[in-house]
Amino acid sequence: MRNVLVFAAAGGALAAAIACGKGGIEQVGEIDLDGGAPDDSVILGPDNKPAPTGPAGSGLATGLPCDVQAVVENRCKTCHEGNAGAPRLLDYADFMAPSKADPTKNMALMSLVRLKSTTSPMPPPPAALPNADEIGAFEEWVAAGTPKGGLCTDPPPDGGVDAGDIGDAGPDATPGCASGAKWTQGNQKSPLMHPGVACNACHGKLGGPNLAFAGTVYRGGLHDVDDCNGTGPPPPVTVVITDKMGKTVNAKVNEAGNFYVEAEQGGPAKGPGGGGGGFKAPFRAKIVDGTKVRAMTGSVTSGDCNSCHTPAGKNGAPGRILAP
Repeated sequence: MRNVLVFAAAGGALAAAIACGKGGIEQVGEIDLDGGAPDDSVILGPDNKPAPTGPAGSGLATGLPCDVQAVVENRCKTCHEGNAGAPRLLDYADFMAPSKADPTKNMALMSLVRLKSTTSPMPPPPAALPNADEIGAFEEWVAAGTPKGGLCTDPPPDGGVDAGDIGDAGPDATPGCASGAKWTQGNQKSPLMHPGVACNACHGKLGGPNLAFAGTVYRGGLHDVDDCNGTGPPPPVTVVITDKMGKTVNAKVNEAGNFYVEAEQGGPAKGPGGGGGGFKAPFRAKIVDGTKVRAMTGSVTSGDCNSCHTPAGKNGAPGRILAP
C-alpha cells in the first residue's frame, strides 16, 4: 500500500482512507519542504529513501510544487492525462517540455498564458474558469524559475489502514447503496447532485462552480455506487479542512452526503459553513459528527475527494469516505 492517508475515528470506530498525496522532493542530505530543489534532486519518501514517482493524482511524487500540483489535480488532470489530443501535463517533466504551439516557451509558461487568457482560456468553456489563487500559484512558480517542488505530504507508514476493520475494497468489492436513495435527475444543477462522483473532474469538463474541495460522506456504505446518497443530518456532519498554514474552512454535509467549498472568482473560497481563501497545499481534513471525529493522519494536494474515494477505492483509498 503506498502513501495511504487515513481517516482515523476517535473511540476505536472504523477508519477510512484517502489518497492522492505524494512523496517528497529533497536534495541529497537536505530536507526541503516545498522550498524548491534543483532539477537533479532525489525524490525521497518519509523513510528518507528514494520514493517512486508518478503522475498527479496517483499518490506518487510528481516533482511539482504543492500549490501547482493542487491546481493540476483539481483543474487540469481530467483533460491532460495524455489522451484525446490534449498534451500530457501531470508531472514536472511534462511542464518543462517545450510547447508545440511556441517552442520558445515551456509548457509551464504556456499554461500560465492560457490560464490568464481572456480569448483562449484554459480550462476551456464550459469549464469553470480558474480563480486568482490558482493563477497565482502558476505565476509564483514561473517567476521563481520553475524550481522543483519540495516535500508535500506526510503519509503514514505502510499499513496505516487497519485491515481488520476495513481492508482494501479490491476487485472483489460488492457495490451497493446503503441509504437506498439515489440521485435520479441527471445533470440538473443542485448541491445534492451526483453524490459519490468526482465533482471537480466533472465541473472541469461540463461546467459548474469552481470547487476548491468537494466530496461525499457515507455512513456504512464503503462501496456505495455513484449517485447513491450518503449520510446527512440529523445529526449535522461537518468536514473541517485545514491547509499547511493551519487555516481552516468548514463544509456542512447536506442531505445527499455531499460537501463542498467553492472557490469564488477573484475572491476567497466559500462554502456552506464558512469561507477560506488563500489556502495553501497540502491539506488535511476531519469529519465531525456530534462528539465523534474521524481525522486524516496524512495530507493531500487534491481537493477532489471522490476521485480517490470510489466504490472500489483508488490510489490506496479503501472505498468511500465514512462518517465516524
